[in-house]
Amino acid sequence: MDVYGAYMTHLDLLEDEERTILELKGAFEIPSQEVQDELIDAFFSWVAPVLPVVNQRVFLSMYKDPLNPPSLLLLQAIFLAGSRVVKEKNCESESSAGAHSSMVYLQRAKALYDAEFEKDYTTVVQALLLMSWYWQGTEDTTENGLFYWSRLAIGVAQNFGMHRSNELEMSLSERRLWRRIWWTLYTRDRAMAAAYGRPISIDADLTNVDTITQDDFIEGEGHQPDSVQVQFFIQYVRLCELMDLVVGRRRRAGSLTESEFAQWEIRLSRWMMQCPEQMHWAQARHSFWPAILHSIYYTMVCQLHALLPAVSRPSTSSAVALQAGSTIASIMQTIVSHGQVTYVPPSVYGSFCLTYPSTNTT
Repeated sequence: MDVYGAYMTHLDLLEDEERTILELKGAFEIPSQEVQDELIDAFFSWVAPVLPVVNQRVFLSMYKDPLNPPSLLLLQAIFLAGSRVVKEKNCESESSAGAHSSMVYLQRAKALYDAEFEKDYTTVVQALLLMSWYWQGTEDTTENGLFYWSRLAIGVAQNFGMHRSNELEMSLSERRLWRRIWWTLYTRDRAMAAAYGRPISIDADLTNVDTITQDDFIEGEGHQPDSVQVQFFIQYVRLCELMDLVVGRRRRAGSLTESEFAQWEIRLSRWMMQCPEQMHWAQARHSFWPAILHSIYYTMVCQLHALLPAVSRPSTSSAVALQAGSTIASIMQTIVSHGQVTYVPPSVYGSFCLTYPSTNTT
């Protein structure tokens, strides 16, 4: 299926050569209506809670309006992100093997981005963040990888002042969405730095964006956002703010001192005590988003204890780290038993892989 009719105005602005290149790359092609609906539903269910950068009400309203469709770049990026969490058994309903192919959607979105098809910078940042959901493993540093697209999204956002958005005039709904986008950029930056040892791109001291709140997820009059998903992201942001310990310590010479360790142990404990009850995880009452949140928390506990010098590490530290590692293993086993591995975010999956070496050395 193609989208010529809906995007004719945009197409008329392209040079003939640009249009031909985009056609050859399939940038104007979209899957069947059934597959579109499936991918969009998968995106908002399993990706948007971690990357809450799209106003769902506005997007779905435009998606249903043939006269005012959503950005084609954003649409292809949503298809890409959604395809990463659609289970393989669901792909059999589509005759074309490429209908759920993440690489196909990545190539289409990349072609549109390279051609500067989308002129709205906010939409470009949204799309780049969603394109970062594609990855081929922890060593993927190519322009198909999550590191490349996340860093690019941060650069574009900072280039037009999203990190100083309090100084800009905009409507309440725009400001709320910008906050969600900015804090998503921040969490991506910190999560990748902590999980994969990458340098950070965002200097928190150079930003003036207000802290994310529940109100930022209200998408219109009478709208009540999902409280679990909202609290997940808010608590995730707070954990990412604590990740600066791990990230910063890797860049500094010398070992972690006992006073530093005690200070950060208190901060992590305080986060746990202040975490809302609905976000607590227990194996007997498993819920996916609390499970992901606590896997991140316990990974940070393991990494904190691993920063202590082995020669001066008390036995209690080893016990705490081993207990944290055991909890992570329980969370992963529960996620597997519920058939939810497909939905685990890439950076969290990477943290799982890195936790075991940290625990063993502790």
